[in-house]
Amino acid sequence: MFIRGCLHAGRQPLFYLNSYISGSLNPKTMKKIISIMMLLAFFGLQAIHAQTIYPDIYFDDEPGPHNMSITSDGNYYYSCNGGKTYEGKISKFSLNGNFMKSYDIDLDMRSIMYNPSDKHFYVNCYDNNIYMITDLESGAYKLVYSKLYSNEQASLALGPKGKYLYCLDEGILKVYDFATGSVDETYYGFRCGSELGTGNASVAVSKKYIITTDAADKVFYVYDKKGKLKESVRYAEGDYGFSLSYANGHIFMATDGNYGMGKWYGYEFK
Repeated sequence: MFIRGCLHAGRQPLFYLNSYISGSLNPKTMKKIISIMMLLAFFGLQAIHAQTIYPDIYFDDEPGPHNMSITSDGNYYYSCNGGKTYEGKISKFSLNGNFMKSYDIDLDMRSIMYNPSDKHFYVNCYDNNIYMITDLESGAYKLVYSKLYSNEQASLALGPKGKYLYCLDEGILKVYDFATGSVDETYYGFRCGSELGTGNASVAVSKKYIITTDAADKVFYVYDKKGKLKESVRYAEGDYGFSLSYANGHIFMATDGNYGMGKWYGYEFK
């Protein structure tokens, strides 16, 4: 293993350090040894960051067509499916992942978002529109923005305060002012999957970070709110790139049900 190799290699600089103290090494040689030690420490830290993380919550979700997105209002989880308008539904789960209820929604959804500022759910859909869910029980909704974004398969994310809306499309991230629908910022060069199914139009947002994924390699790319890459994190479960979400302090990925039983995997990340 790489980390073990670094630790083994680290014995040699320690030996040279003892030699230097005893007077058998000159200062020039010692400078080289210190540089080697610093490199070993750096690559050792990189190896630690490359370790795989595992979900601390996971639960089944039978979506009908596909497992698209999940959010939370702080009390429950709510997932949405996607693929067929006439089969649209939102499902409610306890924070332990126990299924509670499903609500029919006649929309072909790509993401579901909770806005804490007005306590409403919003969905973005295959028709390039964003809707507010006005009543879950009856499946009522109303149009908020029409044709705001160009990629009909994009899975959008609402910031934790409901102020900004995030849309990723093949490495280009647009940040919208949710109150006006105008583009506030555009960032280029975000790492993501190469295809829709591996995450090239999916984004998740936490209080501090913007998260993208390459589901083919099972990697999360974690950026700060200025678009600077902070770290890459490998994860163990979930390979459906559309499903990338952030809810209740967790990054979520799903294995797609595709008219069978899907599963959500939540990785604690704050």
